[in-house]
Amino acid sequence: MQTVLEILSKTEAFFAQKGVPSPKTDAQLLLAHALECKRLELFLRFDEPLSEDRLAKVRELVRRRGRREPLQHILGTQEFFGASIKCDSRALIPRPETEELCEIISEKFFPDGAAPLEILDLGTGGGAIAVSLALRYPNARVEAVDKSADALALARENAALNGARVEFAESDWFERAGEGYDLVVSNPPYLTEEEVAAAEPEVRAHDPICALVSPDGGMADLKKILFGAADRLKPGGILALECGLGHAEKLAEMRADAGFADAEVFRDASRRARFAVFAKSAK
Repeated sequence: MQTVLEILSKTEAFFAQKGVPSPKTDAQLLLAHALECKRLELFLRFDEPLSEDRLAKVRELVRRRGRREPLQHILGTQEFFGASIKCDSRALIPRPETEELCEIISEKFFPDGAAPLEILDLGTGGGAIAVSLALRYPNARVEAVDKSADALALARENAALNGARVEFAESDWFERAGEGYDLVVSNPPYLTEEEVAAAEPEVRAHDPICALVSPDGGMADLKKILFGAADRLKPGGILALECGLGHAEKLAEMRADAGFADAEVFRDASRRARFAVFAKSAK
């Protein structure tokens, strides 16, 4: 029988051959998943032989990842800003950049976790933002909308999984949204077709295209949200957007025309301008 260390080594080499971006990490995560243990526990089990039943389970997971099925789809969930988010092809996998947007919101604009906020998440997808903010602000009323019924079904599952109170509605952006929000937040489609075509197979073959691509160089949906948000916000309310590269600065220049008193651009962990946050006048 083969040992844990032998399987890890073979799996890492196989993933590298298939072009998997993080072959060592993915090999460890998949084997830990198959063995129902934490990743760090593997290092204490290197010499442990695997039974044929265990090995068959590992092989199937490895085959799926070798075909470039997203790791999160195989594992089933992704940790995101204090929530455990179920992941499948109905919605985008939560990205680290989107988690950074939630951090900016909670650290710089709404640091009081007990605040009774009114929050709207536009284009919620699998509900990562809405669910995590509902957990962060237990006294808030969180609404989440999406035009995809499949994505909303997944978002509802994630709210139930995390015990989060979120109100969901099928809506094309502000179509069925209310008003008087303290915060409107969105991670809308902002890629071009060319950018998606050049993306890794995990993205172009497994993410819903409607959640990725937007016309006008990726700016169409961002502009629609920007110019519709001010009327939905309370005085002093905040609009927080995740953007494509080069978009945040352009949106900030439209601040006054969109009815906002202030705009601020934030960079992601790779130092790229990724987020645009707009403040409505408090008067």
